[in-house]
Amino acid sequence: MKFDILETIKTPFLGPEGATVRKRSFRSVMLYAIAYPFSTGIVIYAGLMTFSMVLTNITGFLPEIAKDLYEGQLNTAGSIFLWLFAFFLGGFFAGMCSEREKLMKWRYLHLLPLLTVVICYFVIAVSGINPDTLDPVLFPALILFTIGVLNAMVSLTTSSLIKASQMTGMVVELGVDVAELFHSEGEKHRLIRREAWLRIVVMCSFIGGAMMSVAFFPVIGTKVFFIPSGIVLGVMLYDIWKF
Repeated sequence: MKFDILETIKTPFLGPEGATVRKRSFRSVMLYAIAYPFSTGIVIYAGLMTFSMVLTNITGFLPEIAKDLYEGQLNTAGSIFLWLFAFFLGGFFAGMCSEREKLMKWRYLHLLPLLTVVICYFVIAVSGINPDTLDPVLFPALILFTIGVLNAMVSLTTSSLIKASQMTGMVVELGVDVAELFHSEGEKHRLIRREAWLRIVVMCSFIGGAMMSVAFFPVIGTKVFFIPSGIVLGVMLYDIWKF
């Protein structure tokens, strides 16, 4: 069932006791649809170039675990399990902070996961100056943790409408939206069209971030992580100012 973004997308509880929950405007949702996928586009290409792994999600790791377990390579399987747990931990941390904020009414607690992401990207950028310090197990886990956080945060702030890195789902849902456009009219047609355009923005933003990483990574290496660190910090400051 389709919904109006302006009516249903809400922030966690931000005000004092008795205050009403504040709604996210479509402009704010569009900011998230641009900033988060753009950041993950940069990070995923940089992670690929640094660690020779596609760190966009965990689906591709599952066959590797099966192969390693079958062949008795328990150390390698253990490393992959660590990456799976890091992705899970990112989503858990984001969800926990958001729920605790609503329960305890601690203003801006939901920004703590984003601050953690900023720090992680800063650490990776600085550590990359000396490539020998980039542990091939720990740092991919750190990147997957941040992607888990970003996916969870954008999902929480847009009622699961968009994701930061999971473009497979975006493409499928866009296909469903386009199909429904041929069988709808009036207000329903307008809402479906808005969601379809939002998904297109997410995919274009992701590609744009990856292109920036392609352009800058050969020149500055892991210092490219300073860019998503600054973008996420900017989103935090916007959230503080706006809400």
